[in-house]
Amino acid sequence: MFEPQHHTIALGSETLADFLSSSREHYLNHVRNDSGKAKEWTIVMGNEAGDLDTLASSIAFAWLRTKILDQPSIPLLQMNRDDLELRAENLHALSLAGISRPKDQLFFITDVIDFHPFPSHKFALVDHNRLSSTFSPEEQPLVVAIVDHHVDENLYGDTAEPRIIIPSGSCASHITTLLDTVEIPPELATLLLSAILIDTDGLKPGGKAIDVDRKAAEFLASKSTFASSESALHTTETASSTSLLELVFIKSLSEELSSRKNDVSHLGPRDLLRRDYKQYDFVLPWHAAKPTIRAGLSTVPVKLEEWAADGNLETKGEAWMKERGLHVLGVLTSYRSATKGKRKREMAWIIRVDFPPTEGFDFEALTERLWNGLQADPVLQLKEHKKFAHGTLEPMLFPQLQVQIYMQDPHATRKVIAPVLKAIMEAQM
Repeated sequence: MFEPQHHTIALGSETLADFLSSSREHYLNHVRNDSGKAKEWTIVMGNEAGDLDTLASSIAFAWLRTKILDQPSIPLLQMNRDDLELRAENLHALSLAGISRPKDQLFFITDVIDFHPFPSHKFALVDHNRLSSTFSPEEQPLVVAIVDHHVDENLYGDTAEPRIIIPSGSCASHITTLLDTVEIPPELATLLLSAILIDTDGLKPGGKAIDVDRKAAEFLASKSTFASSESALHTTETASSTSLLELVFIKSLSEELSSRKNDVSHLGPRDLLRRDYKQYDFVLPWHAAKPTIRAGLSTVPVKLEEWAADGNLETKGEAWMKERGLHVLGVLTSYRSATKGKRKREMAWIIRVDFPPTEGFDFEALTERLWNGLQADPVLQLKEHKKFAHGTLEPMLFPQLQVQIYMQDPHATRKVIAPVLKAIMEAQM
């Protein structure tokens, strides 16, 4: 069983930032020297969207495996180094955790892009539970651990320890549960706390937070850098979830992170599409050739009319699809109405009919299956978009694209939509 015993870590002068910098330097030296030592490392990897939850969870789990379990591990960010700038909330949380030069201190996928095959074969997955086909080491990949809160894809049951795939508001809460018997650096507690707060709307009652999130936040608050003041520490030691919400630093941190996350006014359409993006490969058992298609889902916190009108959805969407090799792109928007402030969501779908995954591919069957499957799903509750039902301009201007746009249930996030898409694509009939 994966049960860390109680430890008091004497970090000495080593900070969380030192740990990350040192891990990156040592691992890359092993890779470049081709000594075989890189294979002794475990790659701790979050999902490719690179949000704060995935960032904090991968850093914390790598720290736990290295410092507590004595298993050298390094957190890998599935993004380009420059993409870090797309998420101001991440940069803020990292700075609060003392990681002031994240582009130099963190390990990015671009750091090993020139090494083929991938230099390591052991992976720990956090905030997702399927290893991407992108990672093809020389040896058979081995998934040694999973900590996640998405839908369980029922993989790696014989190799992953722990294998924790349980619903929660934040994956960081499950990571925190594994850390509650060890003495963790205050900077790490602050980073995890930030992830939980941003994923649960500040632990708002009636929101995404459940018991595991509230308990994790209480534990982290008392260990964080904010608890250095005597009054904050005293309060959090005996805090209920209600009193935790009343703490000034909890309120201000939640508001600051949310404000930075929601301010995307400086980002253009391409940046919005790639800022919060996940990718999936599906084998189509219903098609005679059983081809594999690639689909992407971009979550955008701005309504379509404000950034994607007048053909921007089609032109920028198609360019992004070509860049990522996509056959299908779903753009999931989230915003609040200007009148009553209610949460609203749109979804725009684009299929490239000029990019067949195999010779003689039946795009008509694909489009019919996708539109009908989405419209029939009882959770999504789709309604045709009043302004952009079949695109932002006349469909005849984009004959290479099939476009469909809907309004949807405001509670159905990508975490809900991705399994629906998978079920539609991978259904036998």
